[in-house]
Amino acid sequence: MNFAGLSTLVNRVGALVGRVIAWADRVQRQHGVFGFPYAVIKKYSDDDGGREAALITYYGFLSIFPLLLLGVAILSKVLASDPELRQRLITEIVPPNLQPTIERSVAHLPTSTVPFIAGLIGLVFSGTGVVFSAYQTLNNLAAVPRRGRAGFFPRYIRVFVMLATLMLGALAVGALTVASTALTGLPGLERTVAVIGSALVIFGVLLLAARLLLVRPAPFRAVWPGAALGALVVTLVLNLGPPLLARLVARAGPVYGSFATVAGIFALLYLVSQALVYSAEVAAVRYAGLWPRALDVNNPAPADFRAYALLAREQERIQVTRVDLEVVPSDSPAAASDSPGAGSDSRPASRGAPTASPDTPAASRDTPTAPRDPPTADGGPPRSRPP
Repeated sequence: MNFAGLSTLVNRVGALVGRVIAWADRVQRQHGVFGFPYAVIKKYSDDDGGREAALITYYGFLSIFPLLLLGVAILSKVLASDPELRQRLITEIVPPNLQPTIERSVAHLPTSTVPFIAGLIGLVFSGTGVVFSAYQTLNNLAAVPRRGRAGFFPRYIRVFVMLATLMLGALAVGALTVASTALTGLPGLERTVAVIGSALVIFGVLLLAARLLLVRPAPFRAVWPGAALGALVVTLVLNLGPPLLARLVARAGPVYGSFATVAGIFALLYLVSQALVYSAEVAAVRYAGLWPRALDVNNPAPADFRAYALLAREQERIQVTRVDLEVVPSDSPAAASDSPGAGSDSRPASRGAPTASPDTPAASRDTPTAPRDPPTADGGPPRSRPP
C-alpha cells in the first residue's frame, strides 16, 4: 500500500469515527438516561474528581487511626462499668485487622485526667484532615467562589462539629448492629434491621455533612440524591468490606508482606471516596441542570457553557473580583490561538461575542451561544432544567 492509499484509509476511518461520535452525541442529548450519566462523568473530569477522591483517601487513611483510637478511648471511659457492651461496640466499629493495635494503644494512654484530655485533644486535631478534605471537595464540586468560603475560625467550627457528627454516626451504626442481635427469634430479620438502620444513619450523616461543610446554603431537594446514593454505597462497603478486606490482604500478602493490610485499607477507602465524589456530582448536575453535555467538543451544548461558567466563577478569590466566561466565535483569531487576542492586536477577544456568566439571563437551548443563567436567591448555581 502506497502513501496515498494509506492516507485515504486514515481519512475514511476518521470520517467513520466522526459519524459514530456525532450519532452517539445526538442520542445522549435526546435521551436523559444516557445524557445524565455522561454529564456526571464529564463534570467529574472537569472538577478533577480523581484528585479529590485521592485526597480524601490519603487524609482518610491518616485520620482513621486517631479517630478510632479516640472513639475507643471515650467508650472505655464511659462504659468502664460494662466491659461486655464496650467490647461488643468496639467489635462492630473497629475493623478486625485493626482491633489488636487499637486496644494496645488504648492501654498505653495516660490514666490521669489532664494528660488523658490533652491526648484526646491531640487525637481530635489528628483526625480533622479527612473532614477538611471533604470540605474542600464539596465546595469545589458545588462551584462555590473562593471569596465566599468560610474563614479560619468558622471553618474549624464546621470541621469540629462535622467530626463529632461523624463519630456519633459511627457509634449509632455500631449500637444498631448490637441491638439487632436481640432479634434472635426471626431468621434474617436481625441482619435486615441492622443494614437498613445503618443506611438511614449514614444518610442522615451525609445530609448533615452537606449542610455543615457547604458554605452556600443547600436545600434538601438539592442534596438528598447524593446523600442517598452515597449512603447506599457506604452501607454496601461496611457490610461487604470486612470479608473483601480479608481477601485483599490474603492476596496482596505475598507481594506487600506486612503492608498488605495498609494496601487493602487504602483500596477500600479509595473505593468509598470515588463513590462519594460521584454521588456529590450527581446532586450537583441534577440541581444545576448541567445536562446534556456535548460528546462532540466542536458542537458544545448550552449545559457546557453553564458548567464552564461555574468553573470560572469558582476562581473568584477576593470580594472585588468577578470572573466570567467569554465565548469567542470559532472563526475568530482568538479562537485559533493559545491566548486571547493573539494574531490581531493587544485588545481582549471581541466584546460582541456571547459570554457565559451566572449573573445574566439564559439564552435559547437551540443556539450554540453561551447561556447566562441567573443565580439563585442563596447565591447557588443556576437551576434551569433541560426540557
